[in-house]
Amino acid sequence: MVVALPFAYQDGMDKYTGIMRYLRETKADWELLIVRDVLDVDHFREYMSRRVSGVICGAVGMVDVDGSDEHIPKTCLRMCGESKTPMVGLDWPSADVKGRQFRKVSFLNVNSDRIGALAAQTVMGYGRYAAYGFVGACRGCAWSRNRGASFARELRKNGLYNVRIFKGDAVSEPDVLKKWLASLPRPAAIFAANDYAADLVMRACAHGGLRVPDDFSVLGVDDDPVFCVHTRPTLSSIHPDFEEMGYLAAKELSRLMDDKANGRRMVVSGNPTVTNRMSTAPSSPSGMLVRRAEEIIARRACQAVDSNAIADELQISRRLLDLRYRQFKGVSVREDIILTRIRRAKHLLAYSGHTIGTICKMCGYRTESYLGKIFLQRVGVTMGDYRNRNIGKG
Repeated sequence: MVVALPFAYQDGMDKYTGIMRYLRETKADWELLIVRDVLDVDHFREYMSRRVSGVICGAVGMVDVDGSDEHIPKTCLRMCGESKTPMVGLDWPSADVKGRQFRKVSFLNVNSDRIGALAAQTVMGYGRYAAYGFVGACRGCAWSRNRGASFARELRKNGLYNVRIFKGDAVSEPDVLKKWLASLPRPAAIFAANDYAADLVMRACAHGGLRVPDDFSVLGVDDDPVFCVHTRPTLSSIHPDFEEMGYLAAKELSRLMDDKANGRRMVVSGNPTVTNRMSTAPSSPSGMLVRRAEEIIARRACQAVDSNAIADELQISRRLLDLRYRQFKGVSVREDIILTRIRRAKHLLAYSGHTIGTICKMCGYRTESYLGKIFLQRVGVTMGDYRNRNIGKG
């Protein structure tokens, strides 16, 4: 099997984790040939000569689709069709694969409509803004366009009509982007189609003297540490369920290896989540303080951390921290730490093969019985029952 994914980015690593989880659960005996970035034609031709039995491939290479450059290994796709090798393409645009030679090709794509709607719901939860904007990943890119349309549609459904769409190319026209941002009423909430586009927005703001998050709240997609964690301010982002996509890709490839199975197009919804960071923090000092506490909890909740340790890191009293946290979040710091650990436990139960005892330690608890009691109180079922009901679902 050939697995070609962009391992330099978080989505590639998550998809690979999902593939490996499928192999572990099904005990499938696949020998994997790993391509860490671009699946170029020469290497692909070499793999085809070895008569590989299947391919899972992320979007790499360039092709013109609907008048715009899209990422898709078109030549590799043709070779798969000619050799009748089962192939699953991840996050590819629509491509012309009609004909019997492509009957062993399937496509899996993230549900862009759901991502856009979640972005709108998220920024509405931050408060009221004078304007809402969308910045696409590239001009004419279909999935980017769909995310923007869904974002605007969800806002308008909730009575928010001052929605602006950036029509230029954020990559090649940074000055145009800067002028567009400066023209928006403030404060404004900006949703970018991915973290790269969000990073371009934040750079344009910095160069134009526009403040994030005071003037602009910025939300991206992919939750990639390269853009989200190592920037100032740190970037809030939607994390699509890439791991589920990898799992379903392996499952789909296994199905395609049946002689009678035909390819198909699938949209992966999964369970996208939002990681809040400083780019969407409230502008007040108290709101900024709470967002910094949220970041610490997200980073260290499953380690030895408590309210005192967070208060010490923020250099304030625990009493003041709890007071501000309850004002903004409606729960105590301690409760949010517990809820974060429970979410981590649910993810590990559904996605990993770790024992419950190991999961307890990974979630910051020394004993299985203590987490088991808290889990039952918060979730309503035991950890074992939750695993049985949700394994493979996320």
